[in-house]
Amino acid sequence: MDEQAVGSITCLFLRKAARRQGLMTELARGTAAWAKQQGAKIVEAYPTENPRPLPGTFLWTGIASGFARAGFKEVARRSQHRPMMRLKV
Repeated sequence: MDEQAVGSITCLFLRKAARRQGLMTELARGTAAWAKQQGAKIVEAYPTENPRPLPGTFLWTGIASGFARAGFKEVARRSQHRPMMRLKV
């Protein structure tokens, strides 16, 4: 998107029994905290945002609402269902 250095969260796949418990949001928060400890200033994610329910196998990049709950903000959208989200850490 720009010339800023970012750490990226590209996959947060959870097994079926672990879904719908808020764990993706916690993983996003924990990953951002770890990235900050490693010197990152910005953490970026590329989740799915779809108005219709999708099978879990299509949500391996996470869902936008979970990242929003973790404090990420949408900064760009290059396709209808795929926002680019960032968190300054």
